[in-house]
Amino acid sequence: MERETNNLISKFKALFKPDQTATDIQSIDFEVLKQKGITTLLLDIDDTLISRKVHDVYPSVLQWITARKEEGFKICLTSNSRHPMRVKHIAETLEVPSIHFGMKPLPFAFWRALKMVDAKAEEAAMIGDQLFMDVLGGNLVKLYTIYVKHLTPETFLPRVWMRAAEEWAINNL
Repeated sequence: MERETNNLISKFKALFKPDQTATDIQSIDFEVLKQKGITTLLLDIDDTLISRKVHDVYPSVLQWITARKEEGFKICLTSNSRHPMRVKHIAETLEVPSIHFGMKPLPFAFWRALKMVDAKAEEAAMIGDQLFMDVLGGNLVKLYTIYVKHLTPETFLPRVWMRAAEEWAINNL
């Protein structure tokens, strides 16, 4: 019984553990991902690619996406944003498919994103700044998960609490 309980606890903890952490998207080594068989990138938008308060794409992000495409990666934006026009504008600017109001960490957005780019879970990585949305959801679908530090400090109290809970989980799970 104790062994089963410990096994269950280990599996639970693993759901919140990213395969990799990075300071930001620029610091990810994509050659290493290719060596792991990763050919597809599912990307969160808000505070991963650009600040939540920004409505356009930074030139550095456009260059970064272009470089990933030139390296052969398939890309899909997977966002929980309830602003479809903002997500659509960003996706069109970057010339990649997108999903808005994905309801991460539920698996539906991840499955849909994989289908949109004709990829399998084992060849995809989810890159995002939220442990309880991006990493948990990606792990539930068996994606390679990369947790990046969020771009802007939180000011909305529930998000401040969530970030504190994420920090606790990263340090203790």
